[in-house]
Amino acid sequence: MILAVFLIVFFVLFILGMPVAFSMIISGMAYALMAGEPLSTFSLMSYSATNSFILIAIPMFILTAEVMNVTSVADRMFDFANSLVSWIPGGIGHTNVLTSVIFAGMSGSAAADVGGIGYLSYKSMKDRGFDGPFSAAVTAASSCIGPIIPPSIPVIVYTTVISSASVIYLFLGGVVPGILMALFMMTYIIYISKKRGYPVEKRKSAKEIWKAFLRGLLPVLTPVLLLWSISSGMVTVSEGAVITVVYATLLGTIVYRQFGLRKVGVVFKNTFLSCGSVLSFFVAGKFFSLVLSRARIPDFFSQLLLGVSDNRIVILLIINLIFLVLGFFSEALVNITLFAPVFVPIAISVGVDPSVIGVMVVLNTTIGAITPPVGTLVYNIAGITREPLEEVFREVIPFVAAYVLLILLCIFFPEIISFLPNLILK
Repeated sequence: MILAVFLIVFFVLFILGMPVAFSMIISGMAYALMAGEPLSTFSLMSYSATNSFILIAIPMFILTAEVMNVTSVADRMFDFANSLVSWIPGGIGHTNVLTSVIFAGMSGSAAADVGGIGYLSYKSMKDRGFDGPFSAAVTAASSCIGPIIPPSIPVIVYTTVISSASVIYLFLGGVVPGILMALFMMTYIIYISKKRGYPVEKRKSAKEIWKAFLRGLLPVLTPVLLLWSISSGMVTVSEGAVITVVYATLLGTIVYRQFGLRKVGVVFKNTFLSCGSVLSFFVAGKFFSLVLSRARIPDFFSQLLLGVSDNRIVILLIINLIFLVLGFFSEALVNITLFAPVFVPIAISVGVDPSVIGVMVVLNTTIGAITPPVGTLVYNIAGITREPLEEVFREVIPFVAAYVLLILLCIFFPEIISFLPNLILK
């Protein structure tokens, strides 16, 4: 009865439009009052949820992306990517994808990708003769690479709810899947470009490529600096995030001279707004976890799934399908916070590494950002570009299918995820 009241309160508040984190907190407190739990427990849980050194990395990665956005970094990365791949059939579409791969190594967020370089990539494609909805779909789908290639805010959230997972293992484990996401996208772009007769640009000369490389070299070194410093053991993830902020600030102020005092206020305002929406989930997740553990929900699902099969492949297929479906209805951080503690331990019990399943979970929940009815990235890019929402969703479906294929490959061949971490860390 108490659990039913908890769920009713949560869904009513959610349907009324209250932010998900606050719906989780209020429903958790309603459960506590009915169950006789002391409310002081929740104040202590709120403190412990945010009193974590690793959480410093989240505002630092967001701040890095904001600093990069107010300088010429986006243009430099775009020109560099364009010089490398625009001659391939599909032309500027490949530049869109490669730019997202590079920007992914700075932001850790799909939304930051769309907000930072999304319109530039979309407009460049449309100005060169690509259909508007297809250009918007490529921009939204390529932004999904952001949380997969390190750094990644969803990875940090995952490691806070699954304590046995390693942040650096997850960071490195996302590199190969992120590159495969880009290759799958580029393969489809080649196919559809030949079918529709989209333009191809002239191959750049070696001199032009070298010039673009020099302009984009320093920003591109950001993810290299981050991964090298963390994987070598010199710094922690949080310290590495601070280093990227310092590096981005030095680029903006000293090298490019485009980041002055007038832009500091805008950068900090955007960072604070983004951090508020992200960090509130940690408190809400603690509240929800308490309720789920008291109600023995994880045990229920564990017995249910293991009653179906104890085969590793079958369990992974079921869990990934669950997270894929959840992505249709709620955002990535919500799904990770709420459901990773429920289903990931089941995968661990059949011998799956918590970091390997973590990459799959992050990939699955990120796909939800381009699938209806939620599809936040599609809504964002359609709103920015004023393209018809239905047409953008239609154009993005093949990219969703490609990402689902990648998940299946990771299930049957987990070495796709584990190869690079095992190579570097062992």
